[in-house]
Amino acid sequence: MITLVQLEYLIAVDTYRHFATAAEKCFVTQPTLSMQLKKLEEDLGIIVFDRTKQPVVPTDAGKEIIEQARVVLREAKKVEEIVLKYKNILSGEVKIGIIPSLSPYLLPLFLGRMAKNYPQLQIQV
Repeated sequence: MITLVQLEYLIAVDTYRHFATAAEKCFVTQPTLSMQLKKLEEDLGIIVFDRTKQPVVPTDAGKEIIEQARVVLREAKKVEEIVLKYKNILSGEVKIGIIPSLSPYLLPLFLGRMAKNYPQLQIQV
């Protein structure tokens, strides 16, 4: 059975083209990442990465699998967003553009309260 974690690892290796770097970016050890990808390849019955080349490159089938993995992870993220919506939790990123002469007067009126009430919201001025 394919897991979302395996798909995340798959995309990380495709992004960084190096198992150790991908593992570091995923906050796991390189053997853990390699083992999960090997299990994924065994479950699929197909080799996703050509490990004989440096940097590693996806096989032709691997390219299609990686593209589909990106779609699957995007859709899984939407499920999380639906749950947050129904829990009335505001999350994500908000970018606020304001001219410097007004910012010291307007931002204090709402920015602190907004950050306190919505801790999962990333506010960028």
